[in-house]
Amino acid sequence: MKTPILRFVATSMAWLAIPAAAQPLLVENGQPRAEIIISDKPQRTVRLAAQELQDYLAKISGARLPIVTEPSGKAVKIFIGASAQSPIKADGLKDGAYRIATGADWMALIGEDTEFTPIEPWAKNNAEIVNGKAQGEWNQITGAIWGLPNLLIYKSRFTLPGDIGRPTSQAAEKAAPLQMWDQDERGSFNAVCGFLMKLGVRWYLPGELGEVLPVLKTIPLPKLDETVRPDFEQRRFSYHGGVHGRNNTMWFMRLGVRDPYGIQDAQMYGGRRRFEPGAVNQLCYSNEELFQESVRYVRAQFDHFKMSMVSVMPPDGYTAICQCDKCNGKDSPERDQGGLASDYVWGFVNRVAKEVRKTHPHGKVLNCAYGIYSLPPLKIDKLEPNVVVSIVGARVPRNNKPEQQAAFRQLRESWVAKTHNPIINFENYPFIDRGWYLPAFTPHAMGESTNATKGISHGEDISLTVPQEPSTAGIGFNHFQIYFTARMYWGGKDADVDAMFREYCRLFYGPAEAEMRTFFEYCEANWQEMEKGQLAGDGKGQTQSRRSARPFRESEGEG
Repeated sequence: MKTPILRFVATSMAWLAIPAAAQPLLVENGQPRAEIIISDKPQRTVRLAAQELQDYLAKISGARLPIVTEPSGKAVKIFIGASAQSPIKADGLKDGAYRIATGADWMALIGEDTEFTPIEPWAKNNAEIVNGKAQGEWNQITGAIWGLPNLLIYKSRFTLPGDIGRPTSQAAEKAAPLQMWDQDERGSFNAVCGFLMKLGVRWYLPGELGEVLPVLKTIPLPKLDETVRPDFEQRRFSYHGGVHGRNNTMWFMRLGVRDPYGIQDAQMYGGRRRFEPGAVNQLCYSNEELFQESVRYVRAQFDHFKMSMVSVMPPDGYTAICQCDKCNGKDSPERDQGGLASDYVWGFVNRVAKEVRKTHPHGKVLNCAYGIYSLPPLKIDKLEPNVVVSIVGARVPRNNKPEQQAAFRQLRESWVAKTHNPIINFENYPFIDRGWYLPAFTPHAMGESTNATKGISHGEDISLTVPQEPSTAGIGFNHFQIYFTARMYWGGKDADVDAMFREYCRLFYGPAEAEMRTFFEYCEANWQEMEKGQLAGDGKGQTQSRRSARPFRESEGEG
């Protein structure tokens, strides 16, 4: 893969070709000519960013730049994160945005680097869930028996070696492990990754196998001053740093994802779910006590856990409205299955939001457009100003036929007309681990459908089944969807997915570029037809057998 990488760098990075005598150098003939400068009390994500820059410059040039807290005056200065010496600040950089700026003898890589600290009570491990310790503490605070929010947040905590990002002068000292959270803000880390991508580095899948590295023995100090902002505030995938391993976690971070605290994801109503066989997940939305408890529940999360969005979504398996006298006739049997309970459910959500807004005007009440309440209500002209709609399957890129994407666009537009707030998209991606077998490589649909939501969407919540070692499990398919989705969260409405796709084929597959591009283009055009004909072997019987492995029904908009 090295030869095409070198061609890419030489043709796309004009500033790298400037004669060495014309500008200062970060690296010269494999020798360091710069130093990485961080604060003497850096945030943990700044330490991670400094280590990232040091490691990757060493990989691509052979030079290992020192990490220091004070400039020596003898080298080009690379400032990472906020410090007393940095010539620029992170003002106005939020949601992972970053700035890269350079001067006569310096470069600064900076963004917001806030450290996350969970609010008590929270379960420190699964044992505290099983024994009820954390739940009991929440019950004492509320005087109620609501489910504990952020029940699994301990899975978002992970530990890295203590020598990460330490000043070179402290390398021999023993250091405590570095405790990280998925919810940490990583603006300066994003800036480092942005600069490395300018040099030609790519991360196509976790681990070294997925790395594309240029070979640059000399790296000049560029002339840059740019601010890069993500297209969405929420860029959430269902991975957890404390569960899925360092390689996987670093990969997601390098792709620029963000799991913001305070936005409750698509979960069921009230923080509790019932999974017992045969359980009837039934709620009566005409019940006054349920309404009052819902309002109290939402307010408690705003007050105690400082949430910005609280979900009042019905439970999983909610397929029919309550049959009591008060609810009788409140469904909409004249509509298709997606709108059967829309007025019923959204009427309740709207009522809760209106009451909550009296005391918490800035808090948002979230509900998913899902199942029998997927379509907008007809009896509500406009939802309350504090209602946020999370559409389950607002773009479904696997359904990439033009008429299918047109239907999703119509669904999005119908919801945008009903709400004062940007929508959120909740997407189920099929993984090999879920029994998916069809080659649903749809880079253009992924990119174009993501671009189409920019400006109307708060962001996305992508549900995955991520194995412990995604660099070895189903790697040909699994990484593809994540990479193209995550990178399309940056670049604006005109982000060029076709250019990204062609670059991917060239850099990742090298000599097999043409053959792999032909394969992916064929799959994108034909994958939905592949199981309709007879397959080799058992013929029609085998086709039916393999269909049974499909995890979702496309008629429901989930794949």
